[in-house]
Amino acid sequence: MRIMKFFIKPKPPFNFDLVGSLYSRFPIQCVDYYNNGVYERVLEIKDKIQLIKISSVGLVEKSKLLIEVLPDKFGKSLIKEKIKWMFGIDDNIKGFYKIALKDKKFAQIIKNLYGLRPPKTPTVFEALIIAITEQQIALSVAVALRRRLVEKYGKSIKINSKTYYTFPSPESLARVKPEEIKKLGLSLKKSEYIVDISKKVVKQEIYLEKMKKWDKERILDVLTQIRGVGPWTVEYMMCRGMGRYDALPANDMGLRISVTAYLNKKERVAEQEVRKLFKSFGEYRGYAAFYLIYAYAFKRYSQEKLL
Repeated sequence: MRIMKFFIKPKPPFNFDLVGSLYSRFPIQCVDYYNNGVYERVLEIKDKIQLIKISSVGLVEKSKLLIEVLPDKFGKSLIKEKIKWMFGIDDNIKGFYKIALKDKKFAQIIKNLYGLRPPKTPTVFEALIIAITEQQIALSVAVALRRRLVEKYGKSIKINSKTYYTFPSPESLARVKPEEIKKLGLSLKKSEYIVDISKKVVKQEIYLEKMKKWDKERILDVLTQIRGVGPWTVEYMMCRGMGRYDALPANDMGLRISVTAYLNKKERVAEQEVRKLFKSFGEYRGYAAFYLIYAYAFKRYSQEKLL
């Protein structure tokens, strides 16, 4: 099998291992894999499924990513742009650090997680469906349920005796009855939300990719009118699927717990206090929130080998 190979140079600093560790935290998931310094995922480019393997060469300040694509069919430029998007290759991380380092306490978090980038989903749709599956349940449970959804409705490719899956497309989920998704373990309401949103995307009633450059309030106003989509879901999706770090999923339970620990509070902080803490980060508030959640998780799960 022919393999396409090329390199990408991220803007420094870039710590590939820290980014990859996010995926190794829940090995049960079957879309993004990270093991022994290699990230793997299949992407569908113009109806063709290709396996992408990424490994890092060099130091954090001079990182270079080796990209391997198999089978080598086509689409180098498209694949390159997709990878740059997903891993925040061109993020203005130094702009974020310039603000974050003004806070002595937050500066320690930067030191521990130097070069970390919040990874993004290939499509906005994927981030929206992920957000819906994670509404009001434990993350580990959501990941397990999402695996069933992916294996049932995603496309697959088998390479070297291993089966890889794409995230389900809007077209594949729009054809499904909510009752069928419910059989996978999701609630009937969430199953209905997933099917309804998929249908809206397919019918072009909403254009998620085009919304990336919309004003944040406009995105919230349009999407929260959809059944099952509230402010938390939209702001989570904006960060992870649109790279809009001016958004802040302030009511996220994990974020509230992280902020509570950061402020040494005895009682869990409310959404308003979360927004107050991150206000000074401006357009990077979502970036800062990601760092804080990761720092908290690293400390809490260090014995479970988060990194």
